[in-house]
Formats: sequence, structure tokens, C-alpha cells
Amino acid sequence: MTWPGVRRGPRIAALNGIGGRLLLYRDCIRIERSGPWFTAVNLLSHVEREIETTILLDRLVAVHMVRSLLLVQFLRFTYAGAPTPTGHYLRDAFAENAFMLSLVDNRPLLAMQARIVDAARARDATP
Repeated sequence: MTWPGVRRGPRIAALNGIGGRLLLYRDCIRIERSGPWFTAVNLLSHVEREIETTILLDRLVAVHMVRSLLLVQFLRFTYAGAPTPTGHYLRDAFAENAFMLSLVDNRPLLAMQARIVDAARARDATP
């Protein structure tokens, strides 16, 4: 979902992964989906997925790390109007409010999760 009237400030952080790019700005998060995983899912599922999602930090309720023993871990962002989890791991991993980084090492994803939470808290603390 892209919110009208979003004014992105300077970029605070960026993360590239198998799910595309995750960009953190002063007032929003932007997920840009590209690459072989995104293309394969679009071709195999015959469903058009969101190519870009912008989430305002003011509307962000939670950032969840969804983990599995065998499958890729991903971040799921919760906000008003976000898709609800289906219980199907791969559908949830490719939802508009999710971002995947890697099949192996997700420490950068955990660090980005902490930065997003800190940015959202700082935004809430600003009058």
C-alpha cells in the first residue's frame, strides 16, 4: 500500500536481499520488490504482487520477525489495513507487508528491525 502525500525525508538505512530492497526514511519504510524470487513467484502463482509498498512510521504498529526452521525468515510489518497473516508461510512471506533478506544469515535483517523500531519510537516521541 502506498499512502498519498508521503514526504520522505533523508534515507536512514537500506538493505538489499532476495525480496528486493528495504529502505528506511525519517518518516516511512519503503519496500521495493525485484529480482529472481519476485519474478518466479509472479510467474508461478499468476498473481500480480505489489512491486512497491510505502508504510508510514506513524501508522506502524509492530515489526515481527517470522522464523522457520527450513524456510527463509522475513519481517512482517503490521499497520492498519495490512494483510492479515494467512497461516500459509510462503503466501505470508510474499505479502505486501513482508520483506525477505536471505536464506542463510539474517543478522542484518535483525539489525534493520531494530533500526525501524527505534525510528518509529523517535517519531512517536517527537511532538
